[in-house]
Amino acid sequence: MKHETTNLLLGLGIGAVVGVAVGYLMVADNRKKLAEEFDHAVSKVKDEVKSAYSKAKSKAEEAREHVTENVHEVAEKVAGKAERAAAETK
Repeated sequence: MKHETTNLLLGLGIGAVVGVAVGYLMVADNRKKLAEEFDHAVSKVKDEVKSAYSKAKSKAEEAREHVTENVHEVAEKVAGKAERAAAETK
């Protein structure tokens, strides 16, 4: 019996919260204000995502350039060693 009473009270509480939320949103001023706040929040998140993407892209380009430079250096060293080895075998 106690379990049933708890479930009933929990259901009534949730229903009351949902009812208040729906009533709040039914008022045009509140709905408009909420929509403006939501648009502002979405815009802010969008700007932050663009900024993070730009930073990540920049770091990726820097890393690519660094790796390319290292690969060229290693390739030149290997080519030099290969040429010396070829010259020694002649």
